[in-house]
Amino acid sequence: MNLEAKRLSSVTELPNAHNISSYSGFLTVNKKLNNNLFFWFFPALNNDKTAPVILWLQGGPGCSSMLGLFTEMGPFKLDDKLNLVANKYSWSQNYSVLYIDSPVGTGFSYTTDAMGFATNEQNVAEDLYNALQQFFKLFAEYKNNEFYVTGESYAGKYVPAIGFKLHQMSATSGINFKGISIGNGWIDPLSMLDVGSYLYQTGLIDKTQLNHFYDIQNKTAVDIKQNKYREAFDLFDQLLGGDVTSESYFTKVTGFHYYLNILQSNEPKGADDFAKFLNLNTTQEAIHVGCTAYSSTNTTVFTSLTEDEFSSVKPWFTTLIDNYKVLIYSGQLDIIVATTLTENFLQSLEWKHSKEYSKANRLVWKLDKGDTEVTGYVKRVANFTEVIVRNAGHMVPTDQPRAALSMIDNFIRDLPFE
Repeated sequence: MNLEAKRLSSVTELPNAHNISSYSGFLTVNKKLNNNLFFWFFPALNNDKTAPVILWLQGGPGCSSMLGLFTEMGPFKLDDKLNLVANKYSWSQNYSVLYIDSPVGTGFSYTTDAMGFATNEQNVAEDLYNALQQFFKLFAEYKNNEFYVTGESYAGKYVPAIGFKLHQMSATSGINFKGISIGNGWIDPLSMLDVGSYLYQTGLIDKTQLNHFYDIQNKTAVDIKQNKYREAFDLFDQLLGGDVTSESYFTKVTGFHYYLNILQSNEPKGADDFAKFLNLNTTQEAIHVGCTAYSSTNTTVFTSLTEDEFSSVKPWFTTLIDNYKVLIYSGQLDIIVATTLTENFLQSLEWKHSKEYSKANRLVWKLDKGDTEVTGYVKRVANFTEVIVRNAGHMVPTDQPRAALSMIDNFIRDLPFE
């Protein structure tokens, strides 16, 4: 039965796919609610059957992991005519990569019951865990391979959630879980609120505007401490997010309509072209999703997790950093989860190597010894690696694909950053 299901999930009719083998389809993760998660799996291009398996999760909440596949680390990208072109810096070169549209309702994933949408990270983790159990039954030959959970942005919540679930179920999961990687991740809002100082130090706001940021940040912190997560969301949305507010204070005073890269005040053109490709009939037939309207973002998923946005996964993250390999990386040019916010979070952590981390030297990282330009900065303590990537915004693999590939290689294979 598994062999037949695997055969049916094989992607064989994708135009110009460069002979890249892949599998896609739906995993029913909750029969009662009819929750179905869409997956697209790419075995390692080097044909190494023992290569580590990487799960990639996008953020949002409500952003499809197809964004990562087509614009970050997938085996191919799209040209301006929506033709597939090979990505020479794909993580699939040396690893088998699994992309899942999560939570339910994101991308191609769907439910037919309004109760199927996740309202907290426990819901997210439960559906993902069920998906992984089914995936490793379908692809049992990969079950003993090392397994890493990775993601960026709001997946700073998802990754620790499913990671902690795997930790809890380690005796029975049958999954060889080794660690996590998070890029520009929203993990612990209380320690990650001070975006105002970053904006002031980079010249985007003045002292008066900084004081307004401080005022709202402090009020948001009070709400978080009182578990008033909806109120915290509303305050910060008016200040910076602009997801519900028509014009955030940030947009009003800076003129920026984009907060993923400090060098860009508007979203780059063509950023959502992959959605056009995924809405083509030929694409949808090839990846077994029937005929459906695909969107790269889902507002229902976003709205359902509104109160989750300012809750924390810090306790789960702490358990993971105490027991597994962890990589935290930041694009130096990001605004929404600026490098300094991640630094504040890491400094606030109490884990078994906290003292060593606080005293650890940060090294200058160059991809090649002869490079004149600095790639970034690295700090390593025990099983933990922190990387800051220069000339990259919120999506590091998009902006610096070669550096991102080298980084994930060094992390998984325990290689030095040189």
